[in-house]
Amino acid sequence: MRRIYFDNAATGFPKAPGVSDAVKDFLDHNCVNLSRTFSREEEAQEDYMLHLRETVAHIFHADGLVPVFSGGLTESLNTIIGGHYHRGDHVIVTPFEHNAVLRALTLYGIEFSVLESDGRGNTLFDGLSSLVTDRTKALIATAASNVTGIVTNLEAASKAAHENGLEFIIDTAQASPCRDIDFARLGASAIAFTAHKGFMGPEGVGGFIASDDFLASTRPIIAGGTGSLSDILEMPQGLPDRFEAGTMNLAGLWGFGKAVEYHLDNRDELAERTKKATRLLHGTLQDLEGIRIVGDVDLECHMPLFSITCTRGDVSRLCYGLSRLGIEARVGLHCAPLAHKALGTYPTGTLRLSAGVFTTLDDFEALRMGIKEVLNETIL
Repeated sequence: MRRIYFDNAATGFPKAPGVSDAVKDFLDHNCVNLSRTFSREEEAQEDYMLHLRETVAHIFHADGLVPVFSGGLTESLNTIIGGHYHRGDHVIVTPFEHNAVLRALTLYGIEFSVLESDGRGNTLFDGLSSLVTDRTKALIATAASNVTGIVTNLEAASKAAHENGLEFIIDTAQASPCRDIDFARLGASAIAFTAHKGFMGPEGVGGFIASDDFLASTRPIIAGGTGSLSDILEMPQGLPDRFEAGTMNLAGLWGFGKAVEYHLDNRDELAERTKKATRLLHGTLQDLEGIRIVGDVDLECHMPLFSITCTRGDVSRLCYGLSRLGIEARVGLHCAPLAHKALGTYPTGTLRLSAGVFTTLDDFEALRMGIKEVLNETIL
């Protein structure tokens, strides 16, 4: 059975050309541990990591800052949240935040208030000032909802945050690098990114970029060897060592580097493919009888990701029926419970379908025919 993949919001597939070869090449020929071995190979790896950091900083318009690499966006958000804020602090979040934000806030005892939405998937940032207290430190916003695919108005979010004297933190997972996120122009305090979604790199790799002022009062949440200043028991102050304890996933970072290279070499084409995938996915779903697209549909402010509900029965059964046809998707709350409460789809959730730059016309047609076939079956 042919694999028909519509779960790119969970992880990009297939990966960018050359990614798996880069991972294999590192493991077969270049395997070292940074700052632990003195060799020509290790020096070459240090140079490569420096180049990758500079390139990633440039993509996010954060030239001069040092990206910190991590085991993924969730780990990065935990460092940003748990390392910078304290129990009893208060932050404001959008209704569309992922549990990587919500559970981190809960774990570290940081109180939060939720902005209102218009019920169609758009956050109302003009109500932010009413939620600010003398303990409020930041606004945290996802760049695009992993439930609806709607792109957040980051300009409005930035304006609201700065007018109220708040730090501004962005979760870029669903938007980068397809959408331009300008760290400097938005006046961000910190952003978190991941390799395995829009970049189409390996899982288990991500990182964050933060301003010097933000990092000056941020504690590492993981401690260990860095290969530097090994005579002191505290984590070193210098970057990136302060936040990169232990052995890094260099094989994954090599794969990420290849994905970044592919993105930069094909940036305009990939942007067009992303827009086309958004139009094609919406066109596939909009006229199908028995389903409803959740949230606003402004294709200029949308990722190639849509959630649907089923008017003929249980949406989980629709997902199961599609899986029997080889069509992969995701059903449920998508680790974003507040989003579903804002959209009126809690607790059942939605069936999420997310295309990518490599999704073919045959895939879209198979999805259309598959939904029609399953909806006509008696299991619903």
